[in-house]
Amino acid sequence: MTFEEELLEIEKQAQPGAFSTFDMEVFVPEVRKLNAGEIYLEVGCDKGRSLSIARLVIKPDINMYGVDVAKSPELEGYLKDHPEIEFFWMKSTTAAQVWKERRMPQIYLLFIDGDHSYQAVRADLEAWEPHLAINATILFHDADETSPGVLQAMTEFVDKHRNMKSFQLFKRTDKNTSMAKIQL
Repeated sequence: MTFEEELLEIEKQAQPGAFSTFDMEVFVPEVRKLNAGEIYLEVGCDKGRSLSIARLVIKPDINMYGVDVAKSPELEGYLKDHPEIEFFWMKSTTAAQVWKERRMPQIYLLFIDGDHSYQAVRADLEAWEPHLAINATILFHDADETSPGVLQAMTEFVDKHRNMKSFQLFKRTDKNTSMAKIQL
């Protein structure tokens, strides 16, 4: 089975929502890089589509976490069926404070797809940065001109971290979708 065929199969099993096969082309390989005991955390889960895709492809011994303020029936139902995913029903910045208070482990893959305003993305980055492992990866959804707040906060973060390993933008105009990846 080719990677494209595999993505179509994953897409059929995933929760409904806005996350294209192009997004999956960037996202799935990063989730698969995680090793036993490492942490995946998603900020902004909406109906649970990307969270469900991560769960479908993640190795068994990876710890999954999600954060969102808005409760959707789709996501709530999905989480009831998957109690192995720890979820924070609160603002991302509040969840990061709880993470600190609980002395939770470092995060190896952080996926940011919450509030797309500049202030919110910047606050997400500032709140979660202290919890990132060395060599962590940050993925951003909607990292293009349709979400200028995401672009601005992400660009400032990249400028601040000149010693990072890599920064890549992935854009498909024919599908109106984009992702970005920062490798610290």
